Amino acid sequence: MTSTNTRSQSAMDEIYDSLSIAEEDEGGLIIAGEDVEDGRDGKIDFRFCLVGRFLTDKVINFPAMKNTVAALWRPGKGICIKDLSPTLFLFQFFHEIDIQRVLESGPWTFDQHILLVKRLGESEQPQMVPLYHTSFWIQVYNLPIGFLSEKVLQNIGNYIGEFQTSNENNLMGVWRNYMRIRVSLDV
Repeated sequence: MTSTNTRSQSAMDEIYDSLSIAEEDEGGLIIAGEDVEDGRDGKIDFRFCLVGRFLTDKVINFPAMKNTVAALWRPGKGICIKDLSPTLFLFQFFHEIDIQRVLESGPWTFDQHILLVKRLGESEQPQMVPLYHTSFWIQVYNLPIGFLSEKVLQNIGNYIGEFQTSNENNLMGVWRNYMRIRVSLDV
């Protein structure tokens, strides 16, 4: 039996010795367009994914955060929350209405730490998504009557950060104590 093992070992050594990588073989792997799947075969559908991190250096208690966020957001079609790292999370929704409601209703906090979220792009890697901005609703008080216009609200929003939208009720009716605008801020 040992002679058989010795012969097969020497045969394997000869095969290994004959293997080599020539310079033309070092080019790498090329994947053609038809080899790439669109990711919609029952796996993660990135159209409805948010990537998020909390604005803190502390490690977040993932099970507690997962339960709290799911209870707060209550998406109609459900949610799947995955921890990509101790500080980075993937929120997968299953309907456009659910993801839009979460994005429009923020900012969100957990354990007194703000959650920075961004919608995952079609070809983005979740770990590479920059998470430095969040949106706030801001109330603008004491605008003179001549300055009650959408353009003025946009200019104020762009001065503070990046204007996103204004409340649809801002310019309705006779008088408002304040105007509401949504602004993205670099935190």
